[in-house]
Amino acid sequence: MVIATALSLFAAAGCGGYGGGSKDSEEGTTTTIAGQSAESHGTKDVSGESGKVEIELYDNYFEPTVLKGKPGQKVELELKNEGKAAHTFTISDQMVDKEVQPGDETETEVTFPQSGQLEFVCKFHQSGGMIGALQVGSSSGASTSTSDSKY
Repeated sequence: MVIATALSLFAAAGCGGYGGGSKDSEEGTTTTIAGQSAESHGTKDVSGESGKVEIELYDNYFEPTVLKGKPGQKVELELKNEGKAAHTFTISDQMVDKEVQPGDETETEVTFPQSGQLEFVCKFHQSGGMIGALQVGSSSGASTSTSDSKY
């Protein structure tokens, strides 16, 4: 019984991976994005990032699955296909549609929505749950650094 308790504590401590400790950053869980079930492979807060942000495309999921940022924030993404199949990073609302072959990488710029979340998908594997989101969270800083905000 002591061993079982120790193992369950060890297993609970092993979840996470992105340092935040929140349940949003646990891998191997499922989340709902745009009404569809997606396997969650982490959440990353990029609101303070000034350089490129890396997203890895695996077979049927994005890692991290959710990026959190400031309303209207522009971010340069480095997309790396770590899977065995071709994948896309597609945001229809922003006319972003990048196809990445296995082992290749590409870059694209995206803009966080003014509120809520904006979904990104792999067109080839969306039905398998390959969905992610750009999410505007409740950030403590109220400053914005966009030059072409929509008002």
